[in-house]
Amino acid sequence: MSDKKMQCLQCESKEFEEKNIRFAPEIKGEEVEVIVPAFVCAKCHAPLMDTAQMNILRRAAADQYRKIHGLLTSVDIVKLRTNLKMSQKAFAEYLGVGEASVKRWETYYVQETVQNDHIKLKCDEKYAELNALEVKQKSHPPDIFSGLRRFSQERFKHAVCYLIEFAKSPLFLNKALFYLDFMHYKISGHSITGARYVTLEYGPCPDQYQNLIQALLDEKVLVQAGHHLLKSVIKADLTVFDDAERETLEFVANLVKKDGGKKLLKLSHEELAYKKTPPFKLISYEFAKNLKI
Repeated sequence: MSDKKMQCLQCESKEFEEKNIRFAPEIKGEEVEVIVPAFVCAKCHAPLMDTAQMNILRRAAADQYRKIHGLLTSVDIVKLRTNLKMSQKAFAEYLGVGEASVKRWETYYVQETVQNDHIKLKCDEKYAELNALEVKQKSHPPDIFSGLRRFSQERFKHAVCYLIEFAKSPLFLNKALFYLDFMHYKISGHSITGARYVTLEYGPCPDQYQNLIQALLDEKVLVQAGHHLLKSVIKADLTVFDDAERETLEFVANLVKKDGGKKLLKLSHEELAYKKTPPFKLISYEFAKNLKI
């Protein structure tokens, strides 16, 4: 490609070809690698960029940095805004920031982590729900509805990863988790995961279980393995449980292995914990003393 307006800075040649070149610009003190189009001198192969290509490089580098650090990319932010059917000005007013900030975020300017969280809270329904769940878990001290233990996302995650191998459907998994926590409370005086349980049509279930499971799907800990079936991507880390907790986990897992959790599902409907607790209400761990297993 020849462009009379362009001249190589090294050999002064005016003959160029446009190629995709790897660059490693620095963003916030960190080098990031991107491949973008640039003109290459046909004689000495030195790269040269016009204004449009420089803008592509700046945006690509900023987005690569954002991907590395788990931030919304410029495309993500544009998508969130357009989903809300807002102009940049309306979107800025909705977020409580200047319009210039939105314009920069949608191009080459990397938002701070606190700004990123603010955008997601205001625009991402799933993220807002999970944030509300986290606030609820942290703001509620251990009580009789949590098995006198603060909720542990880590223990809940690895209990799910272990039990899902045998109870592949959330319908059966929820009952296995119920018996895991309530049995351990009966034995030791506290639950394992600290989860709260509510009475639903299909038996006891962890409170906000849909959001809890969705969080594990978003984290790529679980994946869909068919219609209403889940599969763990990681191996459960049993070191997060003490010996007594592992014994309870193994006991419940052995019960589920026999029929995939069908017996526990049926039995859970016969428990006083389920019968005596109104629909959609939290189940007291006091009922653990009356468990049928």
